[in-house]
Formats: sequence, C-alpha cells, structure tokens
Amino acid sequence: MRHGLAFALLCLAACGAPSPADNLTEPNASEEPAPLNPNAPAEEKAALTPCGAVTADGYCGVAFGMAPAEAQKKFPVKLEVYSGGDPQQQNDPNRCYEMIASEPVQGISFLAEHNKIGRVDVISQGAKTADGFGVGTDAAALKAKFPAATEAPNKYEPEVIDLTVVQGATKFVFELQDGKVRAWRAGLAPTIDYVEHCG
Repeated sequence: MRHGLAFALLCLAACGAPSPADNLTEPNASEEPAPLNPNAPAEEKAALTPCGAVTADGYCGVAFGMAPAEAQKKFPVKLEVYSGGDPQQQNDPNRCYEMIASEPVQGISFLAEHNKIGRVDVISQGAKTADGFGVGTDAAALKAKFPAATEAPNKYEPEVIDLTVVQGATKFVFELQDGKVRAWRAGLAPTIDYVEHCG
C-alpha cells in the first residue's frame, strides 16, 4: 500500500499536479486581439476625397446601370468580387454579386445584377449624400429634411427602422437604430430592395 501511495504521489508530481506555490501565481491571461487601425477612418476619407457625394446617379464615377467591369476602372480602389466570380467573365449575365471596396476603404460595396451596377451600400462614415447625411446622422435631421419619406420595420430586426427617400428612379434607404443612421444604401429597383443583398 505504501509503495502504491508513493507511486501515485510521484505520478502526480511528475504530471504537473499543482503545488501550493503554484496556486499563488496568476493564471495566464488570454491574448488580446490586435487593435483596430486607429487611422482607418482618416485613411478611408483620404482615399474617397475625389469622390464627392452619393447621388441619384451613383457614386464616385460608378453610375447605376454601368457594367461591373467599367465600375472596376472608375472606382479609386480595387473592388473585390464576392459571390459570383470574375465580373470580366459573364457566363451568367443575370447573376447577382457584390463588389466590395478594398483597403483603405472600409465600408462601401456595390451590388451588380443583370450585368449592371444596381446599388451602393455604405456602413462607414466615408461616404455621404449631397445633403451630408450618412452613417451617424440623427434620424430627426433626416425626417425633417424628407417629410415625405416612408418608414417600415427592418425585415429581420424589427427594432431597426428603414427610412426610404425616393428621388426619381433612385431610392435611398437609411437604417435607423437608436435614433441614428447605422447603415444606408442607394440604387435602383429591384436591386435596392433586397434586404439580403443577393438573397
């Protein structure tokens, strides 16, 4: 029995059983993720300086109705294609896919459908409307400027309100949360109306 107990104690010691001294040390802290680039908003703003405002016609040289390949040439940073493959290879001209602006632009994408740019989506403060509205704008300011705008609950988040402003054939849809714009988009039907982007 003694030999068995001694063997068990040796095993515990060899296998790293904690000693009283070990209990006095602090546990290993989890590694923190790298901080976000604090200069990102300024870098994005600088990259978009020549762009001007998002209008009923489009944004930064990318016009609604334009071919995706032409949009690639017009926008100041590369547009990465998401879901749908190379826009140069139009095997299925009816397919829908997203073209996402690369760094330093953080929050702008275009939706292409039927081989045409149908809308622009904005989730950062880098792009604004001609009236200066964008992410972070007070909902009250939007409603005061566009009293005829329509409001509806977001399809998936009922606490979020979609405020829609119509300018000719173009719609501007602002997602309002906690009294401010959290994201917005502009474009032509039917592409502008897809809550799921390409569904």
